[in-house]
Amino acid sequence: MKKTLFIYLTFTMLSIFSVKLEAQIIYDYKVKNASNQKERTAMLDVLRASMYQSEKQHFIYVVDHFKASGNYAYFTGKAQRKDGKAITFPEYQTRGCCDVTALFIKKGGKWFIEDSCIFPTDVCSYGISSRHPLAPIGIFDEMGRKKIRY
Repeated sequence: MKKTLFIYLTFTMLSIFSVKLEAQIIYDYKVKNASNQKERTAMLDVLRASMYQSEKQHFIYVVDHFKASGNYAYFTGKAQRKDGKAITFPEYQTRGCCDVTALFIKKGGKWFIEDSCIFPTDVCSYGISSRHPLAPIGIFDEMGRKKIRY
């Protein structure tokens, strides 16, 4: 009985630790390759669809930083119009061009945007890790890792 209990507890502990270790592996999606193509494309398609809703323009991205771990991923980059033309904004809008950041979360096997900064005029990604403490700190760039002091 004691041996069976010991084996069960050992197995349980190993299972828990393996899940913790898996969640802390950081994947770099900056460059598309065969191993990351599906996940990377899925996230960027979600971002493209979201930006099309608000901007009514089709975008591609120059990736500066794109890392994932567990159910979170963090992207920073520059948006460009897919047709090569200049990005346009309504005259009444003050927008920065062309920075984009997005924090993705995976729920039910699908990626969603948890937080984003689209063409900001300030540094809205500063300290994003403080606003999302469940996301692994290792996925953020230097600006995103900054601590917000409230």
